[in-house]
Amino acid sequence: MLGLNVLVVEEEYLIATDIEQALRAAGAEAAVFSNIAELRQEPALIERFDLAVIEAKLGQPEVISFAHDLQRAGVAVVISSADRGIHTLFEGAVALDKPFDTANLLAACAAARGRTAPADLS
Repeated sequence: MLGLNVLVVEEEYLIATDIEQALRAAGAEAAVFSNIAELRQEPALIERFDLAVIEAKLGQPEVISFAHDLQRAGVAVVISSADRGIHTLFEGAVALDKPFDTANLLAACAAARGRTAPADLS
């Protein structure tokens, strides 16, 4: 994780803080956002990230298109969710079931980094 720029999109403040602290302890830089709308206002922002950890919930279709945009830009994607079936909607992303601990988070990030080539999602 050393030197990686990681985007974290998580609406729960305490979970976002835990993720940020774990990533920073592993040597990454982390930028935390509570929703995708903030990032959509600055589309060039996504190009500065190597990895993204994104919370997904059922009923949030914008998360799917945002994850695809990240993958097209060559950003590795980890999808965290308590909704067990939602991960099937995110082709090429690594699933991270909530609740998770630091070891699971870092393992998911490492697995996603093995898939950093831009995906053909058309």
